[in-house]
Amino acid sequence: MVSTRYRTKDLRLARCHIVKAAQRIAQQEMVIGRLRLKGSPSGLAYELLGRLYDDQRRKLDRLKLIEAMVEVKAQSCMSAPRPRGTLAPPLAIVRSGASSLPDRQSRTPCSADVWHPYLV
Repeated sequence: MVSTRYRTKDLRLARCHIVKAAQRIAQQEMVIGRLRLKGSPSGLAYELLGRLYDDQRRKLDRLKLIEAMVEVKAQSCMSAPRPRGTLAPPLAIVRSGASSLPDRQSRTPCSADVWHPYLV
């Protein structure tokens, strides 16, 4: 089996292909509806619709594969140790002013008056 390295741009491209396949299916279903209203034979249209469904299923399978590979790649990058000197110091957000809030107010960023970032 060939090993393929997938990137996020491959994931975006696969998602675009899924959207286009869904649009083709919707268009073909409208064509079948028009043929049914006219009373015309629609056997060939149904055959094309079946092929479009098969194509969409293959593209969905490929999308799932790419998502899994990109997710595994992202997890492996997160677990890899990084040199200490290359990272910027982490930021934290603190509230200036009194630390006590009434019981009815939550301690969310939306409930504070003024916020200042500082280096931890």
